[in-house]
Amino acid sequence: MNQKSRITVLGALLLAALRSTSALACGGGGVTSNVGVKTNAQRVFMSVRAAGITDVIAQITVPQTNADYGVLIPVPSEPTLDSEPVSATDLDDLDDYTAPIVTRQTEDSGGSGCGCGSMARGGAPMGSVIASTPVTIGPVEAVSLTGDSPSAVRGWLTDNGFSLPEADAPTLDRYVGEGKYFIAIRRSEHAATGAPSSIGIHYSLLGDHRMLSLGFTRIGAAEKLSFTLFLAAPRSTGPSAPFKALTLYDLSSVTLQHDDYALAVENAVAAHDSKAFVIESSTPMASVAVNVPGLARFADAGAQLTRATTVIAREQIADDAIFATPLEGSVPSRRSVSLDGPRLRYAGMGSLGLLLTAGALRRRSRRQPSVERS
Repeated sequence: MNQKSRITVLGALLLAALRSTSALACGGGGVTSNVGVKTNAQRVFMSVRAAGITDVIAQITVPQTNADYGVLIPVPSEPTLDSEPVSATDLDDLDDYTAPIVTRQTEDSGGSGCGCGSMARGGAPMGSVIASTPVTIGPVEAVSLTGDSPSAVRGWLTDNGFSLPEADAPTLDRYVGEGKYFIAIRRSEHAATGAPSSIGIHYSLLGDHRMLSLGFTRIGAAEKLSFTLFLAAPRSTGPSAPFKALTLYDLSSVTLQHDDYALAVENAVAAHDSKAFVIESSTPMASVAVNVPGLARFADAGAQLTRATTVIAREQIADDAIFATPLEGSVPSRRSVSLDGPRLRYAGMGSLGLLLTAGALRRRSRRQPSVERS
């Protein structure tokens, strides 16, 4: 292959430019919005099946560029790659139908590849690396590979045009070992050169696998990343220790009132050592299946769909997250936040400013003449 062309390895599970959701006006002086983290977001749909497999759909976005492009996804066992892409529209619709709703009450309200050559073919060993036959999935080409040693995997990546920054080599090395695999993805030679596209990559794993490889996403990541997981399982399930399960009521009402949901999530997660997810909703899969048929086919009829989101600074990403802890009680998917006028004005003044203002108000009240009632 052309050794001059190199694809910088992106360790993201998926890189999605998500569409924004418009706010919906409602009566009573409030604004109701379907909210969510909409930028630099990574989305994955994971379905644990009674048949003993886990279906995973990771959304990737091939950018509008002629530059080489590639993504590397670590998986805990040998994956079976599906050549049929999943529509990004289905993922968008699932996002919309499961998004949490925040009502902001105002002061007056009353209430309530690239073309640089093809990847190595065939299932033959390459040193101590075994790579599958490439599968074309819409605009990209993917192979699964496993290696006995980190150096062998890095060598395969180099030989096939993937460039791994030396500083990120220790991160990749953690995900190499017996029984561990990677899915290597790049632009297909048959894709429209430079054209942007977004699809879901579907693969299946034998057994029950509910891990998000957060630590791996440090490779090629932006300074801040957000992740939204849609987990279809027999019951509502949250993250296991050391990660915490938060709800909408753990988010700052002040930040929500100022219409910055992503910042509210980020701050709540940071307050738990950057090891937390906000459980945004829990919905029977059957209630949304008709709206997302392309995804519903990968879930059991009686599955419960849990939506969980986190926002983490790159430097704080360390541990992988496993979703194996049943959630007790109901999961709130709506929240109303209301701040009165004085509280809005005094926000950020500090305790001394509040005391001084309160004292001034008391002095003025003493000087006001009394009003007799007739």
